[in-house]
Amino acid sequence: MNARLAVRVTQLALVVGPLVLCALVRDRPPWGDEAHFLDTVRLFGEGISFDLFRSYPEMSGPLTFAIYGAWGRLAGFGTAELRLLSPLIASATALVWFAFLRDRLRSCTVVGLALATLVLNPYFIGLSVFVFTDMLALLGLGLALLGTSRRQPWLSVVGLAIATCTRQYLAFMAPAMVAAALVSREDRQPVLRRAWPAVVGMVPLGLLVLLWQGQLAPANAIRASYLSEGIRFDPHALSLYLSSPALYLCLVVWPVARRASRAAIALVATLGVFVWSFPVQPSAAQTREGSFTVGFLHRAADWALPEPGVALVFVLLAVLNGLALAHGARETLARWRMGRFGEAEALLWAGAAAFLIVMPFSYMPWEKYALPLFMLQGAALAMVMDRGGRRSTSTDRVP
Repeated sequence: MNARLAVRVTQLALVVGPLVLCALVRDRPPWGDEAHFLDTVRLFGEGISFDLFRSYPEMSGPLTFAIYGAWGRLAGFGTAELRLLSPLIASATALVWFAFLRDRLRSCTVVGLALATLVLNPYFIGLSVFVFTDMLALLGLGLALLGTSRRQPWLSVVGLAIATCTRQYLAFMAPAMVAAALVSREDRQPVLRRAWPAVVGMVPLGLLVLLWQGQLAPANAIRASYLSEGIRFDPHALSLYLSSPALYLCLVVWPVARRASRAAIALVATLGVFVWSFPVQPSAAQTREGSFTVGFLHRAADWALPEPGVALVFVLLAVLNGLALAHGARETLARWRMGRFGEAEALLWAGAAAFLIVMPFSYMPWEKYALPLFMLQGAALAMVMDRGGRRSTSTDRVP
């Protein structure tokens, strides 16, 4: 009974919380990139055409602008009116993620910790009240994972399509879904029957790429500027994504890292060497715009410490994150050998690995861009915590 009440209270909080936050910032001037996102939403609100899809002035996919444009026709195109949609999308994202965690975890405590790593993330809070493109992509990611967990393939298709038509870099989930289908040991269905959502879900983005003449963004001056140097691997970006989860996911990283073996310490020391050799720093595109840090964590460290200290912070975070990943991977491999490795769990690990492979090729690193990684890795480590703790009591078990 207590657990069920906790579930209802949590669901209510996930709905009411973003609405309250939105009311507090309702009349605040546009925040950062929100200003040009609002302009693009109004452009979509005037009417949608192939020419608009081909050349609208953004790098992100068009789905967010189309949805907010439709909302604007109903509620108005003022900043305050457009912002009203943001907490609704945020609540939907949090509720979908809560449902996924309840599916995969036994302990209410671990569910709460994993959920907190997402909804209390400062970037998630900001996306809940301002008009940005990332929240809709997170909703799509959550739906794709929930569809896999509940074996509802069309839900995964819809989720992947929403995610990739909002932020194209979430295309990394398609190969992750195929890989998860290949390595899963619990489901005996043919691989093709489990992997087809990855193909079908990519069709909308594929059509957009055709419209963009083979490019990954519409034809505009922004694309020409950001991609002037082409697509190349940036090891500094990889350093960011290897280290930042240790802080943003500390509620689940620290308990798992504490259980790592001594042998893992020697192994993950190489991560520290890598991050020290390629310290976190902005890309050329970011420095041209006057940005010399890549997010809240980097900005705080840069403000508080001299340069060697900034690099050392990220080295220590990378080692801590590496310990958690090493122990988590060891426990997960043992489950795979015993045939207890389900497709949903496989997708979390495959998705996190695919993110780390794909995102260093992005034109700019940013802590906010790591939110999908935080969702995937946070849930994967929460599953390790859930199995490693004592057996849940009846009052702590998810109903």
